[in-house]
Amino acid sequence: MKSILAGIGYAAAILIFYMYRNEIVSWLQNGEAPLALIFLIAVGFILFPVIPFKIIIGMLGYFYGSLLGALISWLAASVGSVIIYLLVQIFFQKQGRAYLAKFNKLERLTQTIEHHPFWTIVFARMIPVLPQALVNVYSALLSIRLLTYAVASAVGKIPAMLVYAYIGEHLFSGVYKLLMAIGIYALFLLVTYLIYRRWVHNKRRKA
Repeated sequence: MKSILAGIGYAAAILIFYMYRNEIVSWLQNGEAPLALIFLIAVGFILFPVIPFKIIIGMLGYFYGSLLGALISWLAASVGSVIIYLLVQIFFQKQGRAYLAKFNKLERLTQTIEHHPFWTIVFARMIPVLPQALVNVYSALLSIRLLTYAVASAVGKIPAMLVYAYIGEHLFSGVYKLLMAIGIYALFLLVTYLIYRRWVHNKRRKA
């Protein structure tokens, strides 16, 4: 019953946030709200992802500059992901873990992640095509300590926050800076992928 009520409440909050998303974005665009309120709004977009958060990062980069925009986004994403982690653990972990256990391949993946949680979460945060909401929820269903999850998430989010905020700041500054940012991020992803492959290879050899 507790999990059902929590699910209904969350769905209602998403609906309200979705209905007023244009007004909230318009307020962000005015750039007149206090930074503390901007931070809370950014956390709201993590909790209720009615707009891709990459867009929010870009907007904050455009209005506040790359560093401050990335910092606000990073803090909001870090806090928001911890809140989601705790909510899922409290209300849905038992049911979710039982559901995962029905799939043998998924259960083996789960055990692998639980043995190497920190770097798995770090790399998951760095992959732009991987839905970050999925990382939040899936991590909460596993036996991963909150501190490990929070620190790994915070570390893994840093590169993407900097790049998207930079892109937002220089979106209308010319093609060169935009392409340079994309190129740097692509290089970073390649290096991350190579490191991850090496890490997985070493783990398999030791197993």
